[in-house]
Amino acid sequence: MVKKNESTSTSALHERYEVVLMALSILVIVGVVAGLTLYPEQGKVVANSILSMLTNTFGSPMQLFTVLVLAFLVCISLSKYGDIRLGNSKPQYSTLSWVAMMFFCGNGAGTVYWAFLEWGYHFNAAPQLNGVPISEAMNYELAMAYTFFDWGPSAWALLCVFVLPFAYHYYIKEDSELRFSILCKYAMGEKAVRGLFGKVVDFIFIFAAVGSISITAGSSASTISAAIADLTGIPHTFTLTTSVLIGVALLYSASSFVGIEKGMRRISDSNVYLCMTLLGFILIAGPTQQIIDSMINSLGILAAEYPRMSLWTDPVARTGYPQNWTAFYLVYWLTFGPFTGLFVAKISKGRKIKEVVANMIISGSLGLILFFGIIGGYQQSLRMNGVLDIPKMLATGEAPLIATATVNSLPLAKIVMLVYLFVIVLFLATTLDAASFTLSSTVSKKLKATEEPNKFLKLVWCLVLVALPIAISFIGTDINTIKSIVLSTGLPLVAILIIIYVGFLRELVKDFGRVSREEIQRMGDLGGDAEVTPQEISKVEAS
Repeated sequence: MVKKNESTSTSALHERYEVVLMALSILVIVGVVAGLTLYPEQGKVVANSILSMLTNTFGSPMQLFTVLVLAFLVCISLSKYGDIRLGNSKPQYSTLSWVAMMFFCGNGAGTVYWAFLEWGYHFNAAPQLNGVPISEAMNYELAMAYTFFDWGPSAWALLCVFVLPFAYHYYIKEDSELRFSILCKYAMGEKAVRGLFGKVVDFIFIFAAVGSISITAGSSASTISAAIADLTGIPHTFTLTTSVLIGVALLYSASSFVGIEKGMRRISDSNVYLCMTLLGFILIAGPTQQIIDSMINSLGILAAEYPRMSLWTDPVARTGYPQNWTAFYLVYWLTFGPFTGLFVAKISKGRKIKEVVANMIISGSLGLILFFGIIGGYQQSLRMNGVLDIPKMLATGEAPLIATATVNSLPLAKIVMLVYLFVIVLFLATTLDAASFTLSSTVSKKLKATEEPNKFLKLVWCLVLVALPIAISFIGTDINTIKSIVLSTGLPLVAILIIIYVGFLRELVKDFGRVSREEIQRMGDLGGDAEVTPQEISKVEAS
């Protein structure tokens, strides 16, 4: 009798979840970390080879691909298809909450980390303008402009392009499965995605998501522990970093168990106000006019040079700058795409396609420009006045200390440090929440529009996401090696995305191709609980 119950329980588990996929994914990730532990030098060589191939061999096609993606998103949002409402109901979340969760879900914690470092790296690399060596003054300006470029419209386009197929599949096709592989069925058929191909696609998704978020968590935790050490005098050690990760995991768990509506939404809303407070104080306490001038000037450079920056391959001088920065970042954002796409699709019920595109590309870019512009502009003024040299600190390996050193240069430093700590901790908690939500959705076979993944399953994924950076830090594995291996999923993702879009665009034209913009707008303006389905569209066509 016990055996029968156990068998029934196991069978029910397999009916609800992709148990084998989850177990295999975790085993492979553990195996990669173990292999890098036993053979660190060989792993570094392999990882560097992968990164070189991605950025040098495929960097130029990736740059062109990104420009085409951005152009496509602009075109579809301006076309009649942009008026398609996802779910045809009132928006599930307020615009502030929706944009906040969208902004914090992906590389949110990494945003706070890189906002204090990015321009310094570009300053040290000294990008040329039209192939001509530049002065130090121009180096300051280009360093900020390239920071805006790396985290601007191109980056958000590579995230947004994954949202549309997920959202269309979930709300218009009303398919409750949210696995990455299932999106391929419109091009390859149901049988293909249920077989080995589908398992491989979902594994690539999980590997990229776990690796990317773990790297973000590790770098953020190191910065948080440095801030805590500065405030309390506790030594900045592995133990402190581990304690930070565990503490954030506990905060995440509290958020996760009350769900997106009461958990992540409220944390995201609170973090918006904290971020505005922190940035507002830096802007007022620092050289306000210089910071504003720097931001406006950098926006001008970005607007004038955007096509060149997007497609510059440096074919003559071969400095390696566009390969090491532009191409690297494009692949980096691409690995976040499926994870972010699934999450943003899930929280976008009631939004029109053009709203999703506009808010991701415009709101997302403006939020990051404010973040990077205010912090970077303030840091540049510190260097000009001989107070703090960020590029030098980066060159001497002091990256984890830069944020605390910057905050300590402000008035009321201890109070600002506490606000900064709250901001980055909440960033990391929301990132973990979104990641565990997405990964849990991927291994759940059915998930209704109003349903969230199993809370205990989300907790398991959170533990995996926290345990991996702890393990990497403990064994002393080179974080750049891990990053290179994670980025190796970039090329397969491009191929999978093309397959997905062949089917997605075919379905889009089949369902809405013969429906006028006015009819689509009328359907989208219905509101309430009415749902637009392909069947209803057929009735409209027939009439």
